[in-house]
Order: sequence, then structure tokens, then C-alpha cells
Amino acid sequence: MIVRLMLFAALAWLGWRLWNQWQHKLRGPQPPEAGKEPFELMQRCSACGAHLPSTALSRSGRCGRCSD
Repeated sequence: MIVRLMLFAALAWLGWRLWNQWQHKLRGPQPPEAGKEPFELMQRCSACGAHLPSTALSRSGRCGRCSD
């Protein structure tokens, strides 16, 4: 009885995986979200040398700890 249940669960899982792959192929590649960059530019703090996202640096190119 347990063997049949495990076999049924394995077949259900396999069917679900095949269905998802088939649906993904029908939809095709999805375009990236508009206005959202895949990564953020990293820059080095001019005082301590730590790498941070460019939006986290001040106008003078320093991190929050070094700009104080």
C-alpha cells in the first residue's frame, strides 16, 4: 500500500514538473521589468575604500561613516 502511494506521489510530482516546463515554453522568454536595472553600480568610498552601491555614497564619494 505504501509503495503504491509513493509511486502515485512520484508520478504526480513528475506530471506537475512536466506541466510547468510545457507552460514555460509556451509563454516564451519574459521581458525584463521596465525601469528596473538588473544590478546596481558599485563604487568605492574615497576615504576608507569600502565598496557600496553608488546611491549610498554622498556627493563627495564618501560612505555614511566617513562623511561625518
